[in-house]
Amino acid sequence: MKQSRREEGDDDVSVGKEEEEAGYCSSSSISRLPEACLAHAISFTTPTDACRCSAVSADFQAAASSNAVWERFLPPDYHSILARADDPSFWLERTSGAKCYLLSSRSLEIAWGDDARYWRWIYLPDSRFERVAALVFVCWFHLRGRINCRELSPNTRYIVYLIFKLADKSYGLDCRTQEAYITMDDQVVSAKRTVSLHPRTQETPLDMGRSEEVGRAEETVSYPRERGDGWMEVQLGHFYNHQGDGMVVINLQEIVQLNSKKGLILEGMEIRHSIGP
Repeated sequence: MKQSRREEGDDDVSVGKEEEEAGYCSSSSISRLPEACLAHAISFTTPTDACRCSAVSADFQAAASSNAVWERFLPPDYHSILARADDPSFWLERTSGAKCYLLSSRSLEIAWGDDARYWRWIYLPDSRFERVAALVFVCWFHLRGRINCRELSPNTRYIVYLIFKLADKSYGLDCRTQEAYITMDDQVVSAKRTVSLHPRTQETPLDMGRSEEVGRAEETVSYPRERGDGWMEVQLGHFYNHQGDGMVVINLQEIVQLNSKKGLILEGMEIRHSIGP
């Protein structure tokens, strides 16, 4: 009887091991596929699904991050987009696949930008472009960026940022009449907003004589924030790109007070997909 029970027990152990091995093979068999096969399968999903696959295992992460996968997610016209760009800085937002751009300072319309008395073109090792614009001195300040709607993803909401740095002795770039707005086919699509290129500091309480309207205006000022790449960004506005063929124009200007301005180092205007409402 004891021998029989041992044999029965051994059989149970043996069966348990076989079931365990069978289960292991079943759960890991897909991971045994070559990386190219996994990548090919993932390429038929979406950018969001590809990001989720990266969390499954190291094998899935390698496959989901491969060029073969993201090549399938690129828009069919991306070669022509790059060919038309003066300074190509184009990418896809990974979760949605939306087209995003950084318009270089060289591609912007800059008032007095071709006069060395007012603007200089300098090299910075941490810039994505060969040269960036450095403000020497102006009173009339106007930057304008343009992009055709067909270059963007249709039915997509975008947000626009100015990407810049400030020189050590910068001044005059926080004027209350410095404003940004966006038009599409000459129609304003993003309300004018006051923009300060100097970071917000600890402010003193409002004077008793100042009106509530002034206080509310203070709350609508866009202030910059520091990015992980060492540059700063400040929001200029947002817009919704419907299907169509129009021109989006982004403006940042101060042409009212005409105070002295100096020390802006401009990389460009970034147009990226906005996930929020």
